[in-house]
Amino acid sequence: MDNNFSDNISTASERADFDGLWKDAIKRFLPQLIQRTLPALYQDVDFSREPEFLSKELRDSIQRPVAGEHNSPLFVDELIKIFLKDGRSEWILLHIEVQGSGGEDISFRMMLYCCLIFAHHRKMPVGLAILTKRRPKDEIIGAYHLEHYGSSISYKYNCFEVYALDDDNLLNSDNPFDLIFYATKKTIGLSGKSKEEKKFSYLLKLTRLLASKGWGKEERKDIFNFIVRAVNLKDQALQQKFIHDIHDFQGDDTMAQLTFVEKYFHDKGHSEGLNEGITIGEERGIERGRREANFETARRLRHAGMSDNDIHTFTNLSFDEISSL
Repeated sequence: MDNNFSDNISTASERADFDGLWKDAIKRFLPQLIQRTLPALYQDVDFSREPEFLSKELRDSIQRPVAGEHNSPLFVDELIKIFLKDGRSEWILLHIEVQGSGGEDISFRMMLYCCLIFAHHRKMPVGLAILTKRRPKDEIIGAYHLEHYGSSISYKYNCFEVYALDDDNLLNSDNPFDLIFYATKKTIGLSGKSKEEKKFSYLLKLTRLLASKGWGKEERKDIFNFIVRAVNLKDQALQQKFIHDIHDFQGDDTMAQLTFVEKYFHDKGHSEGLNEGITIGEERGIERGRREANFETARRLRHAGMSDNDIHTFTNLSFDEISSL
């Protein structure tokens, strides 16, 4: 099969994972994100009123004016209607971009989107670019200026450079979003023979740290879910070692964490196995690999103390197959 087809599958999968990962984090921890990146705005927001996420409206109004822009696997855009405490303005629009090293000139794009958002809503948005990796050296970030025969336009927006944040400050912070920034900073762009070992080390370190935080159970669970997805550990032996090691963590949500990890690794294994099968055309190998993955998952869940009924629901194995383990 054409290697370009396989590459397209991989790129599309990476883009969808990155997009969904960040959108989930922004929606779940929006107050903490604003507190960390826009502290002046944080003081004025009325968080008792639910924000409105206008991502679909943003895409419909923008209609992708920059050719190829959304082809970057490290690009996320969000438009959010946020309500304020005082009477100066009932609400504002917060425009967030999450961007890695690829894509078009980000300052041009931020200016262009600002103009399109203003034209559509008749409101000036608050612009925030979250940069996960360094931009090209010749690119000016944080501002855009254009002048032409006496006409000019200047636009400034907020830039938050994740790659420049101090590791110790992130790890010692009481803001949950700082662990999200740390996981992003340490794992995006890892390469080399030892990258899986590094990902395992970061994953275990963050999970242990998270278990020691005094945050609520649901907060810790959601941050943990982001971290596991962001780190994206692929080595099966290290996956098993990680699952074994988190048995040692104390707390009432340990089983919930273990169950999520099992399901995530299981689903990722299915997806990667299926893509490989499509590439080489070995349908029987796909089915055999799927069943082996189901049996391995069932063994782990049984070791973790899960009931046969739950294992059956989770893996779709028969009760006879489960009892034979």
